[in-house]
Formats: sequence, C-alpha cells, structure tokens
Amino acid sequence: MVTLEDRALPHTSDPIAYARAVATSMFDWDTSLGFLPTDYAAAVLADANPSGEETPGLIADVATYLPNVDQWLDLGAMDVRQTIEIDDAYVPESWTAAVRQAHGHLRPGTTAVTVTATRHRSGVWNGESAASSHPVAFTVFAACEPSFDRCHVLRLSQLDNPLR
Repeated sequence: MVTLEDRALPHTSDPIAYARAVATSMFDWDTSLGFLPTDYAAAVLADANPSGEETPGLIADVATYLPNVDQWLDLGAMDVRQTIEIDDAYVPESWTAAVRQAHGHLRPGTTAVTVTATRHRSGVWNGESAASSHPVAFTVFAACEPSFDRCHVLRLSQLDNPLR
C-alpha cells in the first residue's frame, strides 16, 4: 500500500534528478487511495527552501498543478489515476542569461530545470474504461549546493509555460 512517506523527495544535490522527483511527486496520484490533493502536495511543500522566502509562492504554484477538492471528488467517483512519463529534464539555455540578469541576487546553487513529459490519466467514464495522454512541460526552480547540502524546491513555473 502506498503511504505518504513513500512520496518524500530524495535528498540529493543533483538538480536534474531532484526535478524529476518533483515532477513524479506532483503528477503521480490516484483518487481511489483515500488521499486528497493536499496530501499529494505535502511532499513538495515539505521540501521547500528552508529559509521560507519562496514558500508562499510555492504553495500557490503547487495548487495550480493539482485538482481542487471538488474536482478531486468528481475524479474520485471515476477512480481516476494519473502518472507521468518524463521525456527529458534539462537546464534550459535561457537560464544562463537569467542568472546574469539577476546580478548576484539569486541564491548560490539555484538552478532551473525544465521537465518535458506526458501526463497519462485513466479511469472509468460511464461504466467504461477510459484513458488520455497529454504533453506537459514546466520548470522546477531548486536551490542546491552550495547554499544547502541538498536540493530544495523554490518555485514551479506555470504549467506548460517553462523556460526554454
């Protein structure tokens, strides 16, 4: 049985591996397991930047990636399950220019990682099995070494509006 502890993000200083784990945490969920969207968001929010500076923004970001409770209950009636198949995770070319433009105002070790993937959903619609797949893309902003001994989530880009 899946527990919320199984969803904890890895303690790694590799921003690309970390962003992949964030993507899986945000996109792999199952409405039939008895958890709510807030339970699925908890792993990412628990690993927010320890300074707390970006946490309010991260909370807002995460909320846009998951169904709200009413939508979740509707999806639950259809036993909807979602998974993500990650195609690529990379530091986008535009990140170098963004770091230069920040003129030292970014925390050392801050990295943007763009994730491209396919979101798969399955469930039961009108008594019949149903499934859909859609491409998704987003950017995970993480603070890693040397600011912290491991990566932490700072923010998420708007879904389907990643850095390129």
